Amino acid sequence: MGRNTVRIRWLVLAALIGLLLAGGQPVAQAHRTPLRVVILSDQASITPDGRSMSFHIETTCDRQWTIVEASATVTQGGVTSTGSFTPTCGRIPYGVGVTVPASGAAFQTGPAEASVVLVVGQGPNKRAQDSASLRVRPSVSAILDDTASLQGDGSLLIDVTVTCPMSAVGRGGNVRIYDGRIVGTGTFGPTPCDALPHTVSVRVASPDGSFQVGSAEASAVASIEEGGDIISSFDLRTIQIVAA
Repeated sequence: MGRNTVRIRWLVLAALIGLLLAGGQPVAQAHRTPLRVVILSDQASITPDGRSMSFHIETTCDRQWTIVEASATVTQGGVTSTGSFTPTCGRIPYGVGVTVPASGAAFQTGPAEASVVLVVGQGPNKRAQDSASLRVRPSVSAILDDTASLQGDGSLLIDVTVTCPMSAVGRGGNVRIYDGRIVGTGTFGPTPCDALPHTVSVRVASPDGSFQVGSAEASAVASIEEGGDIISSFDLRTIQIVAA
């Protein structure tokens, strides 16, 4: 065996020993899941009555850790409101929706400051947090009834309940229904925006014929306008067509 071969083997052995002594621990640590929480949204939405605000965050945590605290805080107009969230843990980041209920006065559209905290038990507790400025936008709710009544001319009547905040202006919407054979569309005008639910009956007709009694797929869209922005809400559900 030549000297060069022996020397190469000694160098390889020394390198392996060096990796085991100096690099073994960092390699193992590299596979450990980091603790992280980040606010993804630059905008938040409030319910039509202003009683809660929602935005999105991202969490990274180990499934084996114990969640000690997962909280979100929103400050607007000098009033601070706090809520909790349920983190999704894994080696990769997961998106999580956060909803914070209003403490005292209702939330308003405009600026707000948000912060999130995630504390886990892993020996000594570990803590991650993030904060961000949010632009708060209004939302509108559109909810279809579960039944539509079949009229004598083959069209349908179905109720839609719309709720929108006082800061917005209603723009109306439309309803589409498909009974497995034909598709029909109906429209409705603006409803008052006063944070209260308003129900309108919408006539849905099809140029292809008459609807039939049975199940159908229905969708509704309602829109509002605030500050030049158009915000829409959708509802999609299976309904029953019944005889009037």
